[in-house]
Amino acid sequence: TPAEAAPAPDAQDAAPLDLDQPVWPARRAPSPPVSAAPELGEALKAAAQDAGGERLIAELIARLDAKPGADAQGLASGLASGLAPGDDTGTAQMIRSALDDNRVDLYLQPVVGLPQRRTYFYEGFSRIRDGRGYVMGPDRFLAAAERHGLIGEMDNLLLFRCIQIIRRLTRADRKIGIFCNISPRSLADEDFFPPFLEFLRRNSDLASALIFEMSQEAFQARSSSAARHMARLSDYGFRFSIDRVTTLDLDLAEMQRASVRFAKVEAGRLIAAARSGEPIAGRAPGQIAPEDIAGLFARYGVDLIAEKIEAEPQVVEILDLDIAYGQGHLFGAPRPVREDALSEELSDRGQRRVG
Repeated sequence: TPAEAAPAPDAQDAAPLDLDQPVWPARRAPSPPVSAAPELGEALKAAAQDAGGERLIAELIARLDAKPGADAQGLASGLASGLAPGDDTGTAQMIRSALDDNRVDLYLQPVVGLPQRRTYFYEGFSRIRDGRGYVMGPDRFLAAAERHGLIGEMDNLLLFRCIQIIRRLTRADRKIGIFCNISPRSLADEDFFPPFLEFLRRNSDLASALIFEMSQEAFQARSSSAARHMARLSDYGFRFSIDRVTTLDLDLAEMQRASVRFAKVEAGRLIAAARSGEPIAGRAPGQIAPEDIAGLFARYGVDLIAEKIEAEPQVVEILDLDIAYGQGHLFGAPRPVREDALSEELSDRGQRRVG
């Protein structure tokens, strides 16, 4: 999606994920967002209330990283009153530094089958660490990466690491797929896409296990070149997913043609749509029973995934809707992957870039 803006794990949840462990913990309490740096205190809270809160926080973190010992409160006050739209050069510099210094990490969150809660997929997220080791989630850096032409390199790195994990799981005979977020801007980039496609052609044996994900908004606004390149990927067997779905009144035929095989909808949004009798996939309000919604999507080859499940009562209502998959902190927070799991193939390939 861009990479989902889920809260970064706290110290308890941040233990590296051991891919050799066969079972994910059945239940995990929601984790609060990690403060980027403890010295920010009230400066962060004030920044978060600003209209451009997350962008302001990211820029504040970046400037503190560039100037250790600077006055956090003073910087926050100055940025809150004078941060111009698009003024995120500090964030862009921090992203560039993180890419150069290997401080971009892969986090995985399970997607489980319901009601058994067995892990069938993981979703991969990128996190970056500043020079002091503080973690920044994608909600704070993706917009800057897009604006400053760094998103292709971010997507490139995430893809390579997801493929490493898939190969590791395949060797262990574990048939688990990974949702890999990708930007439509990368898909539309005529310089980025040819080597990207060639890399995937060489790894097309993984097509059944690698699903590319973007937001509903990005999918519906994709350019003709992005749509054409999605079709090329589909020719090699790769599938797509949309997340951050804001309405269930979707064009399922278009999604089927574009090889979109999964749609992630917040659990609360799914439950509200079922209760309110709103339009569903072109059907008039009340025309389709709540328990038949998932079946309608399935007729077009699309599986619904209820995401951001945080509490057991939500699971009960989701099961009443016959939804097959769930994702959220109730089943597991995003966790970093053990570094040795990522480094195995790097020693064989001697490179990290796709192409």
